[in-house]
Amino acid sequence: MKLKDDLILREVAGQYVIVPVGKRVQEIPTLVYVTETAAYLLEYMTTHDFEMDDLVELILKKYDVERETVQNDMKNFIKKLSDYYLLDDGKVRGRIFVENKKGM
Repeated sequence: MKLKDDLILREVAGQYVIVPVGKRVQEIPTLVYVTETAAYLLEYMTTHDFEMDDLVELILKKYDVERETVQNDMKNFIKKLSDYYLLDDGKVRGRIFVENKKGM
């Protein structure tokens, strides 16, 4: 799996937000707020192709939690990313605007 390009993760007033830019604005029409832990994962995800197990291992290294809990949480996290169209699944969503140079 991988995240779509043209997504920027920023911390604003103590909250983490994913901001779509460029062509992604047409697919993802809203800001997506995430937790500090999700931001930690997203920083990894922006520079790596990944599988769910990679993300589970990152969390297990950082936090003292049970593997089963992390696996369940990660399933929900991946689903939310998919629901918000943040995962690159090869599908184009939203409207594409094409400028007609002939004025038609």
